[in-house]
Amino acid sequence: MLVYLFVYVLAAVLVFQGTNLLGELDSPTAVVPAEVRLTSAMASRWGGYLVTFGALLAVMGLLSHVYPELFGTVVFLRDLGLASAAIYGLWLVFGRKVDYLPAPPSGEAHGH
Repeated sequence: MLVYLFVYVLAAVLVFQGTNLLGELDSPTAVVPAEVRLTSAMASRWGGYLVTFGALLAVMGLLSHVYPELFGTVVFLRDLGLASAAIYGLWLVFGRKVDYLPAPPSGEAHGH
């Protein structure tokens, strides 16, 4: 029973993270500083993957209640989902490009 609880929580987290990433591309919410920009190609791939995989995980979890022989597949997909979440987290930390803001000229540093 705990396996299913964890599968459904993981599926929800993956879907929410993917939806948030896709929404951040369309209309930025300024949660992340402006210097950290998302490359739209890679971010849209990650968002689409996370939403699709989370939905697949939830559907397979529900189907495994009806067809118990799918339980092994659900456990495999759960482990793959954990690995996907870890790799996504690494991409969030190390994979995004940072554009540093230019330093203001020395005469106009105080707005005079």
